[in-house]
Amino acid sequence: MGVAEQLKELGEKLEAAPPDPADALAKLLEQGAECLHGVEQSPGSSVMETIQPCLKAVARDEFLKHHDEDVKVLLATCFCEITRITAPEAPYSDDVLRDMFHLIVGTFSGLNDVNGQSFGRRVAILETVARYRACVVMLDLECNDLIADMFRSFLEIISDNHVPNIVNSMQSIMALIIDESEDIEESLLHVLLSALGRKKTGVSMPARKLACHVIEHSAGKLEPYLRKFLTSSLEGDGSSANGTIDHHEVMFDLYQCAPKVLKVVVPYITGELLADQVETRSKAVEVLGELFSLPGIPILESFKSLFDEFLKRLTDRAVEIRVSVIEHLKKCLMSNHSRPEAPEIIKALCDRLLDYEENVRKQVVAAVCDVACHSLGAVPVETIKQVAERVRDKSVSVKCYTMERLADIYKFYCLSGSDSSVNSDDFEWIPGKILRCLYDKDFRPESIESILCGSLFPPEFPTKERVKHWVTAATHFDKVEMKALEQIFLQKQRLQQEMLKYMSLRQISQEDTPDMKKKILGCFRSMSRLFSDPTKSEEYLNMLHQIKDANIWNILTSLLDCSTTFTKAWSLQVDLLTTLGEKHALHDFVSTLSMRCSYLLVNKEYVKEILSEASDQKSTGNTKLMSSCMDLLTAVSSFFPSLLSGLEEDIIELLKEDNEILKEGIAHVLSKAGGNIREQLASSSSITLLLERLCLEGTRKQAKYSVHALAAITKDDGLMSLSVLYKRLVDLLEEKKVHLPSILQSLGCIAQIAMPIFETRGEEIINFITEKILDCNDDSGDVSAHKSEWSESTQSCSLKIYGIKTLVKSCLPCKDAQAHPRIEKLMGILKNILTYGDISSNMISSTIDKAHLRLAAAKAVLRLSRQWDHKVPVDVFYLTLRISQDDVPQVRKLFLSKVHQYIKERALDAKYACAFLLSMDDYRVPQYEEFKHNLIEVAQICQQVKMRQLSVQAETNVLTAYPEYMISYLVHVLSHDPSCPNIEEYEDVEAFGPIYWRLHLILLILLGEEGLQHSVPGMKKESFTTIVSIFKSIKCSQDVVDVNKTKTLHAICDLGILIGKKLCQEQINISEAQTVPLPAQLYAPVQKDQNENSMASDEQMWPGCENVLAHFEALMTAKSAEVESPKDKMLIDETDEFGNEVPLGKIVKILKSQGAKKAGRKQKTASGSVYMGKDDDVLGLVREINLDNQGNLRESEKSKPKKRRMDTKESNEKPVNFLTPKRKRSVSKSRPHSVKGNKNSDELLLQSVNPDETINSFENKLEGGKSRDDSVDTELVPSPTSIKTPVSKGKKGAKKSQAEVLSSSLKKSDEAGSSKRTVELGSLNGSLKRQKPKLVSGLAKCTTHDTGSADLIGKRIKVWWPLDKKFYEGVVESYDTSKKRYTVLYDDGDIEVLNLSKEKWEIVASDEVPVKGQKKDHSGRNQGRALDKSITSSKQTPPDQQKSKKRPSPPKTKGKPKGLPKNKRRKIGGKSSGDAAGDANIDSDSSSSHAHSDSDEDKISGTVIWG
Repeated sequence: MGVAEQLKELGEKLEAAPPDPADALAKLLEQGAECLHGVEQSPGSSVMETIQPCLKAVARDEFLKHHDEDVKVLLATCFCEITRITAPEAPYSDDVLRDMFHLIVGTFSGLNDVNGQSFGRRVAILETVARYRACVVMLDLECNDLIADMFRSFLEIISDNHVPNIVNSMQSIMALIIDESEDIEESLLHVLLSALGRKKTGVSMPARKLACHVIEHSAGKLEPYLRKFLTSSLEGDGSSANGTIDHHEVMFDLYQCAPKVLKVVVPYITGELLADQVETRSKAVEVLGELFSLPGIPILESFKSLFDEFLKRLTDRAVEIRVSVIEHLKKCLMSNHSRPEAPEIIKALCDRLLDYEENVRKQVVAAVCDVACHSLGAVPVETIKQVAERVRDKSVSVKCYTMERLADIYKFYCLSGSDSSVNSDDFEWIPGKILRCLYDKDFRPESIESILCGSLFPPEFPTKERVKHWVTAATHFDKVEMKALEQIFLQKQRLQQEMLKYMSLRQISQEDTPDMKKKILGCFRSMSRLFSDPTKSEEYLNMLHQIKDANIWNILTSLLDCSTTFTKAWSLQVDLLTTLGEKHALHDFVSTLSMRCSYLLVNKEYVKEILSEASDQKSTGNTKLMSSCMDLLTAVSSFFPSLLSGLEEDIIELLKEDNEILKEGIAHVLSKAGGNIREQLASSSSITLLLERLCLEGTRKQAKYSVHALAAITKDDGLMSLSVLYKRLVDLLEEKKVHLPSILQSLGCIAQIAMPIFETRGEEIINFITEKILDCNDDSGDVSAHKSEWSESTQSCSLKIYGIKTLVKSCLPCKDAQAHPRIEKLMGILKNILTYGDISSNMISSTIDKAHLRLAAAKAVLRLSRQWDHKVPVDVFYLTLRISQDDVPQVRKLFLSKVHQYIKERALDAKYACAFLLSMDDYRVPQYEEFKHNLIEVAQICQQVKMRQLSVQAETNVLTAYPEYMISYLVHVLSHDPSCPNIEEYEDVEAFGPIYWRLHLILLILLGEEGLQHSVPGMKKESFTTIVSIFKSIKCSQDVVDVNKTKTLHAICDLGILIGKKLCQEQINISEAQTVPLPAQLYAPVQKDQNENSMASDEQMWPGCENVLAHFEALMTAKSAEVESPKDKMLIDETDEFGNEVPLGKIVKILKSQGAKKAGRKQKTASGSVYMGKDDDVLGLVREINLDNQGNLRESEKSKPKKRRMDTKESNEKPVNFLTPKRKRSVSKSRPHSVKGNKNSDELLLQSVNPDETINSFENKLEGGKSRDDSVDTELVPSPTSIKTPVSKGKKGAKKSQAEVLSSSLKKSDEAGSSKRTVELGSLNGSLKRQKPKLVSGLAKCTTHDTGSADLIGKRIKVWWPLDKKFYEGVVESYDTSKKRYTVLYDDGDIEVLNLSKEKWEIVASDEVPVKGQKKDHSGRNQGRALDKSITSSKQTPPDQQKSKKRPSPPKTKGKPKGLPKNKRRKIGGKSSGDAAGDANIDSDSSSSHAHSDSDEDKISGTVIWG
């Protein structure tokens, strides 16, 4: 029977079969499914007719609504086969098809059970639907809900257990439906999008991947719908049913599967990044950070702008957002460190290393270090060095964290040493950087040692590789870093010694006797001082002493054994901490103690490998690494000489090598450790011969180290070898072999080590050096040759220097130091060399040779002073100091460097710091700041000694150790300096410049804010009192060296007292000063019969000191004014020090503070202007301060070319005469300029602008008793052609600033009953209103003449000038009847247009003698406000005070004025001249006849109206 016939029969059975029982029905459906499977697709019509009954029977309603799962699956299977057979024709009606697809889709839910009985049939149904595109029919049937359910079902049931063909079938069905759909339903889109998102709960990763694959496949179809969804979500449209979908998460997946879709979201995400809400910005940063850090996916071109804005969020005001951005940028670099944006990312991160928030800085350090540890080549070395600078961060946590992360990078570098892409020198600087942290008080020494021991290398790291890295790292060490390593070795040595001492005491006796307890406590106290917290450490040590576990003490004993290997030491430490227990109170302390006591940093293995490495490098010829090996070996042998035990043969072999570096290094090592291994070395006779040969034929360094090595090795045999060597050396002197420098070096070292040996033939050596070396001309024949280069010294000069050094060493024995008669002879030799540049004036040598010898002699005096300071004569002391003034710059530099070094090492008296002061004679020298810094260091060193004496309440407090005591030497040095002028002839003030600036600098350091930090209350007062006491004590003494210099000493003291008073602002009673002891070699107290004279001298002050002080203070003030107003300085920076934007409110505060500071620099006026401006008037405030700033610029530029003329003129005048600038009498528009106005006077007027008063000039107005109707309104910034700047008169006399003049004027006005001044900030457009002042009775007119006619023309009158408090005479030239104005020509040529009815004036009788004389031209004197305020001396004012020259206004300018003068209006009885100005301004056309020919040049674009 054929398949068709079987299906026909089955169809009849199914037609008649009842729904129940289900098993029977399932059996029939199973047979039908098998038969249908055997029918081909699109069979003939006969077959179709035959199987038709079966097709109809299967679609019975009872079957379609059956509840049995097996029946449903079999029905779905049959439907799938029928659909296949009848394709492309539909086998049923639409209603039946709908029911059929419901049944099929329902079977998909069982796919989640891979072990189910019907799982295979369900998979077959899925594959059939996918293969034959049956799902497309669902679109024709408009089964939208069913399709959405199918999508949802797929996303729910898919799992990792499904084989790929199942996943592919699902993906094919979903993609086919989307592609064939004319319109995508919103519900279907939401089903897809609901599966997206990393943090989506209830959605599996396979479902997310399926959704992404479908979207990626159908991206073109879905793009408009996805864009619409994203736009709606980002706009917050509530109409869309997307409340449960996070659009940020959707974007994250779409970025990977359909990136083009996201182009539409760029502006929206940009808006979120710039939103005010922190949460919104945080979400945007989160999603973008995840997108950009996706591995293998580059940043889209459309997202470049978003990436740029994302980087800008590093400056976000919210700290958490900045931290989040840093974290995401780290992930970006770690995902692909070679991406194109990597340099930009790294630069942006480095910019935040200076963020004001320490957590941000710390996060940046973590990010860069994590990336570097992930891939060494990912971060440039320069960037890592920039990060390494955070070890100097102001935050301790950032410092420590940075140091730890640097160690992590170095460890990663060491582990990846075979990586050829990494340069060996790229990271070897890190150990040195960590060592340098030792000098930072915020780092504990134990923490640095812990990192060096355990963090730079893993415990299992081979010793050979460890040594190689240390040797390479040591090539990068500078002196500071090598010194830090030696300091760690020193502390380690001390702790080991104390620990060994304690362990021996513990083993000797277990009884706690009082004597034993005392010794043990002494050990604990000594050890505790080596920890950062001594008190706590001593407590822990006592607790450790109570532990009775023998295993712990055995482990500690093994750790103290220098032969313990690195691996064994680490294992022992782990066992120790395990035995103690992690929760034990001593766990952390014992961990630190065991690490510092053990040989985890260096041990015998380490030393052996260094020797081996040195031998290897010798064969390769790498001198740099050889030197590094020797440096490390020397440092180790200096503190752990026992580590060289057993390595004597290796050491000797290296000494035999024909290599100068190795010879010198091994000799140096033996000089340090020879005493500890001398028993082993004594067995080798070759060591002595090798060292002797180096003493005779080696370099000077080799000779020096070899002598010390011989002394250490032959110590037990009474220095016999040294005696033999000494005899040979002296015998070779006469032969004058080529190795004379080494011989001299060896002899000098023998003199230091063994003076008895040296004394046996000492005189012979000294005579040879003096006669055959020092007192010997150069025989080379090129003495007369011109040599200007410092390196061109002759061999004879070098030999003389070596001779000097030998002589010095002969006076500086290491032991049994006693004064020797030869030191006086040596001082005589040094004096001659300092004076003549050679041993005598008859010697012939080049200039460079003499310079070298002077430097050598000065250094010799410094070395001798370390031990024989009292033997150094005063004249030699002064000659030595004057080397700082040498003509050769190299001599000055090297000498001062040596002085600084010795004082810092506490090896030289602080009085030699006077050399820094002598080397400068003006505050403008380039080295001023450097010398100032050095002097501050010297003063701080002395201050530490002073504080230590005060803290211990020492009865023998030595005043000479105080920093103030340097003054006693400085005064004497200055008085004997050749540049010191004659005190009795003090006409030339400039000649006192060197004395003033040197005194000023030392007193500035002792009393100023930048010098000593007087943290103790009252310390500054005490310092000032000490200084005054020294000055007064000197005034009560006389000069021991030259009595004729006594007056000079006293004059310098007077000047010093005045400078001290100026620098010390506190009110201190100098009568508290007491007599202090002075250096006896410089000063002698006056005799008893001179007491009265000395008291008078003490009270009498040098007449010229005030003039000198005033002159140089003025120069300093002028310099400060130039510094404060640089040409291109901005008023306010747009960003703060960390690069963050400055808020507007902060800008306003800065603006106000600038105005307040400038107001504080002015001398306060009597009435005191009060700022009552509006807080919200930001634009006005900015504008005013900018105008003031521009005024500063103009004043600075104009004043510069005139300063030299002023200095020249003042230096030629006798006696010293400080003339004051002209006072302004009034400002009035009605007063035209003087006919003398010219370009120079314009410049003077620009200088007269007072920049400190500009802000107040825009604010102040006078309140009068009259109504506001009488006031005149004026514009703050009128047109350039509408305003003239009149000129006021002033007085010549005692020099006062404009602020002082105003103060005086206002004070008198208040006393006369005038109203109180008030100030008010004008409106934004710059307009100011003023009121007329009340009449001032003191200034009312005092004449009864009729001033309303032309009768006064040709008559002489005198006009009262209130600020000068006197009358000035002139002739009435003309009279304007329309304006009732008189033109007055003064006797000095000035012209003024006045309304005499409002002035105080009188007619001068014909027989009166004119008071007013011709004026002087003071253009060279008026050098701006800075100088005017500083020099104030009424004694210097000429008796015939004259009216000041009027200054015209600056030329007309366009735009805003660069700086407006704050002019004072003259008080006028009845009406102010300001009113007259207003009247003149109204009738400007009619007043043109009174204008001068240069009136256009005198116009400015703004003015200030007072009154």
